[in-house]
Amino acid sequence: MGGEQLYLKLSKRDYSGSDSDNYAQLLQTIFFHLAGSNEELKFYELLEVSKNENKKIAINDPENNKDEYFYSDLILI
Repeated sequence: MGGEQLYLKLSKRDYSGSDSDNYAQLLQTIFFHLAGSNEELKFYELLEVSKNENKKIAINDPENNKDEYFYSDLILI
């Protein structure tokens, strides 16, 4: 499964507040930010890597002070 298909699958929300719903919301937020800087393809590639390594994508912003995120702000956990 390619990165775009993974995104479409993993970003579907059910609004339950579950871990999968929170992750879907995070992916939507990340995609929104990266689309503004034309970094969607890198994001799709990272989604594929995260699936292969059985990890999740997270934002590296420990102080929660950034207003905009870029590909370089993403980490795998």
